[in-house]
Amino acid sequence: MATSTTARGTRLPPEQIGYLVAGPGRAAETALARLLDADLVRVSRDGLVSAVHQTELGASTAVETVILVNLRNTIRFDAVVRNAAKSAEMRTLHQQLRARRLTRNPRPRLAAWWVFLAIGGVLSLAAFLEPWTLFGAVGFLGVAYWTYGAKPLTRAGRAALKDVTASDRVLAVALEGFRGRIGNQSAGELFGLPQSVVKMLPRKKKRKARATSAAGCGSGCGSSSCGGSSCSSGSSSSCSGGGSSCGGGGGGGD
Repeated sequence: MATSTTARGTRLPPEQIGYLVAGPGRAAETALARLLDADLVRVSRDGLVSAVHQTELGASTAVETVILVNLRNTIRFDAVVRNAAKSAEMRTLHQQLRARRLTRNPRPRLAAWWVFLAIGGVLSLAAFLEPWTLFGAVGFLGVAYWTYGAKPLTRAGRAALKDVTASDRVLAVALEGFRGRIGNQSAGELFGLPQSVVKMLPRKKKRKARATSAAGCGSGCGSSSCGGSSCSSGSSSSCSGGGSSCGGGGGGGD
């Protein structure tokens, strides 16, 4: 399975990539996708999710574990994602990304931020004649910086996503969500999920518009396709719609 590398050489698993792309909901979708890919859960035609085994064995992350624990009874597809997104384990994942300085608390941009910038610029020029105005310049420029706002991803977070591609079906969900388009089909169809199930999830905008280049599966999604993690693993109906690739242009997503 392909992974991302940050500027510091830290490799990110798909679940964390999903969080950086679109927040906790996308990370929850990615965790569920990984469990589907590993044949640890199944989804019925009417959108009910159940665990294949009544155990947490096979889970690779804390979020996957909490999903399996909650699946001792069948749960609706959208409720699985919603519950995982609001879990304590997801909050821990958020804290881990914050600790690695990949995310931060976002700040809205105020419409008048440029006014503070302009005043700060004028005071900076005035400081050549009246040095005391430099203090005011620093203050106004600081306010301009703060009111300009900040997006959730830091520079390191954006760098971590720079070269990530939908090279297997789990990463396809991380980047685009189950409702996202991968080539000429939805990412959910890579798992054999009907549209009635996929559309249980709300459609949300991604944090940052980005194009994902294709790492093609070839004509049949063979065993060596998708960076060593077969698209066809898990369900015989996965990668249906022959000729489509696991990678593809950006689509809608959670």
